Amino acid sequence: MTSKVGPWILAVAAVSFLAGLVIGFALPTLTTPVAAAEGPEAYARTLARNYGLSDEQHERLLMVLRAGEQRELEILKGANWSQLPASLRGARLEANRKTEQRIRFVLDEEQRALYDRDSRPAGAALQGASETKNR
Repeated sequence: MTSKVGPWILAVAAVSFLAGLVIGFALPTLTTPVAAAEGPEAYARTLARNYGLSDEQHERLLMVLRAGEQRELEILKGANWSQLPASLRGARLEANRKTEQRIRFVLDEEQRALYDRDSRPAGAALQGASETKNR
C-alpha cells in the first residue's frame, strides 16, 4: 500500500506545482487593467489610482512605461518582415495604408500629385514612363 501512495503524492504535488505556475503566469495578465492596452498614460493613471501613487511617483512611472514602450517599438522595427506573424504584418500594412490616406487628405491637389509621384517605388516611375512611350 505504501508503494501506491508514493506515486499519488508525487502526481498530486506535480499537478499542484504546474497549476501554481499556470496561475502565477496567467493571473497578472488577467488582472492587468485594460488601460495597459490603451497606452502608457492610461495605464499609469490606473496604477496611480489603484496604488495611491504620489504625483512624483506617477511621473516616474509614466517615464518608465514610455521608455519600455519605446524599447518594444525599437525591437519591432528591428525585426525582419518575415519574422513578424501574418497578423502583425497585416495590421502594419493597414496602419500604413491609413496613414497614407490621412497624409493625402491633408494635401491639396497639386501637393497630392507631387506626393504620389515621390511615393512610388523607384522602378515604378521608370516603368510607367516606358509604358507611356511604347503606346
